[in-house]
Amino acid sequence: MGLHPLLLPDRTAMVAPPGPAPAPCEASRLIERIVEAVRAGDDPAIRTLLHQLADVGDTEALLLLHRRLNEDLYR
Repeated sequence: MGLHPLLLPDRTAMVAPPGPAPAPCEASRLIERIVEAVRAGDDPAIRTLLHQLADVGDTEALLLLHRRLNEDLYR
């Protein structure tokens, strides 16, 4: 995964970090709670937290959740 150049209005290039942008605080907290619930096998909590994330999350939050769940597989 490489760096993605972004063009600014004055046409200078800026380099964005790879991966999803940081999720808002509330979504980030929910994502960490979802990861913990998945680790614990707590299906009711997972469902509840996913519903809450659907209300505040966006595409970036979903990508972060995906990454965090994948990272947790290898711990």
